Amino acid sequence: MTVAEYLQLHTSPEKAEEILTYLENYRCSLKITRPRKSKRGDFRYGKGKLSISVNQDRNTYRFLFTLIHEMAHLKSYLDYGARVEPHGKEWKINFQQMFSWFKMQEEFSKDEEVFKAVLIELKAPKACSGVNHNLERAFLKYDAYDSKLLADIPIGSEFIFREVRYQKLEDRRTRVMCLNITNKRKYIINKGAEVKTV
Repeated sequence: MTVAEYLQLHTSPEKAEEILTYLENYRCSLKITRPRKSKRGDFRYGKGKLSISVNQDRNTYRFLFTLIHEMAHLKSYLDYGARVEPHGKEWKINFQQMFSWFKMQEEFSKDEEVFKAVLIELKAPKACSGVNHNLERAFLKYDAYDSKLLADIPIGSEFIFREVRYQKLEDRRTRVMCLNITNKRKYIINKGAEVKTV
């Protein structure tokens, strides 16, 4: 499947073409990668090449949100060069502008709950997906697999995160103190992390 065909699974042919044309104008390649545990997408530059990669995702909302996140990095690089702060005010403004430029409200407004969560996030976009657990909760119902947010399981519950078994110990503002069942060490995990309950 080509990148264009993959984009058309998530948006209209016209919008897919607009996105690809924008990237081609700046000689930025777009790669759709297999799911990665450490990230959902990235923007890279170096040796005269620009590239964006986004994980395959059946969840259209999460896929498009990640794509716009990375395209905002491209625009920040084009506007300010390599020294721009990765998730600073320039990137935040560009995230908002790219969302509007490509009329993403047409996609996200198909679900009122998702759209509301996205609009709140756009006021102050975060550095990585998963940080805003309200946004992740809105996206979650469109995932093809059965999972929950760490924020939504009770204290004391055991769960699987990245193929490791933990116990939820203590809620904090945006993170959770958890016990790794195997090595007995404590770890702090984001509340927006997708987990499987045991």
